[in-house]
Amino acid sequence: MSQQIENICTAMEGRVTELLKAWNLPGVSVVLVQDGKTVFCDAYGSRDLAADLPMTVKTHMPIGSVTKSFTSLALGMLADEGKLDWDKPVCTYIPWLKLVDTEAQQKVTARDLMCHRSGLAKYDAHADAVFCTKDDRKAMVEDLQYLQPAAPFRSVLQYSNQMVMLAGYLVEVLSGMSWEEFVQTRILNELGMADTSFYAEKLEGIEDHSRGYVFTGADYMQTEYLPLRGVAPAGGIVSNAEDMAKYVQFQLGDGSWMGKQLVSKEQLDMMHTPQMDGTPYFWSLPEIPEAKYGLGWFTDIYRDTRMVSHGGNTLGFSSLVTLLPEKNFGIALLTNGNSNFMIYPLTYMILDDILGVEDAGWNAKFQATIGGIFAAMAEGQQAMAAMQIPGTTLTHPVDDYAGTYTHPAFGTLVLQNNDGQLAGTLNGFGAMMMHFHYDICNLMLPTMGLSLPAQFGYGFDGKISTLTGTFAPTPGVAPVCFQKQ
Repeated sequence: MSQQIENICTAMEGRVTELLKAWNLPGVSVVLVQDGKTVFCDAYGSRDLAADLPMTVKTHMPIGSVTKSFTSLALGMLADEGKLDWDKPVCTYIPWLKLVDTEAQQKVTARDLMCHRSGLAKYDAHADAVFCTKDDRKAMVEDLQYLQPAAPFRSVLQYSNQMVMLAGYLVEVLSGMSWEEFVQTRILNELGMADTSFYAEKLEGIEDHSRGYVFTGADYMQTEYLPLRGVAPAGGIVSNAEDMAKYVQFQLGDGSWMGKQLVSKEQLDMMHTPQMDGTPYFWSLPEIPEAKYGLGWFTDIYRDTRMVSHGGNTLGFSSLVTLLPEKNFGIALLTNGNSNFMIYPLTYMILDDILGVEDAGWNAKFQATIGGIFAAMAEGQQAMAAMQIPGTTLTHPVDDYAGTYTHPAFGTLVLQNNDGQLAGTLNGFGAMMMHFHYDICNLMLPTMGLSLPAQFGYGFDGKISTLTGTFAPTPGVAPVCFQKQ
């Protein structure tokens, strides 16, 4: 081990301890890979606060959107076999595919899907959480015909879990196996990732697993596990530090593992190569002057060095995998905090050490950046609260709003009168309507940690007939309208 790596490892505990406290994060596991070997693998903090259980390198946690790189790898394997042409329209393989944008329907390729340039609206924080509650992947692909685009085809990068879900279904069509079976057989088994699996809701059955947490500003609130079944190719893998060390080693290699070529080096390199300008990041940093996207990977320039990375966020958990291919160095961080940004300052501190440059003051920089974002969100909430008209009630008796509301893509919302409070389920998950004013409410989805503005509507006969919500907060995208049955 080089002196440089030894210094990084020696400083790790102090850094992590400070950052866990600064970012109100219960626990983190850390992996460093150099020259094809795991040079550091350790864990800090707690995986279960109530039971006072420590985080370990074997602790199972969802990795969120890092899963996308597995889907890209699966497609690369199929391309090596001649079963996939990255630039052939997907409708060649799935003739019944329907999209709102007919040009995209006819031309969209696997490359377009994996670098987020289909033009589909950024159904991210809102509709995605609703859409992902479905189990049937084929049905979800059929539902794409109801999702409105927000930009012309191939004009701009718009991060889309739904399009990666489609890519996962394409794996199934071309291989004859489910996406889960293909990833298990062709990737996880081959790499010896025996502790990596699917479906976060099954974590309760694993002894060494982590709870997920949201910091409320005063305390930690334990979250539920968000089930990602149909949309699993975009975010459904569960892993641990030891297994992710193997994955990072593989991604820094030539496509072989233990003497067996799993994917060609050409395919692996292409995934790490920019395919589309733009980034889903909502911050801009002078240290990252070039931000682009490859195939299931961010492909940026960090301090004049090529950086390949991908983060992952799912309810109660955040992760980040980062590669410096020219340095043959990689990092994997798995945490049990909801959308916790601690993973970025820690990663960049380590990268600065590897590159031999001065720390840019990453903790303070990200604290200021994220603090500004949260402040803006708070201002927006205050502005919304100021719009509320006090003393109003629903325009109809509560019983009139109870019933079943459906949308072809987003499923079924069932509402009941529960002692004067409208509550029920959305696709089987708990839902509650919190009155705002008149017939406008906030649709609360506790499992997903979301509150969506929604408005009841009625026809000329005066009967409640619709519930319309802003499920995709993207300019130009119409609200989603559920019809009362």
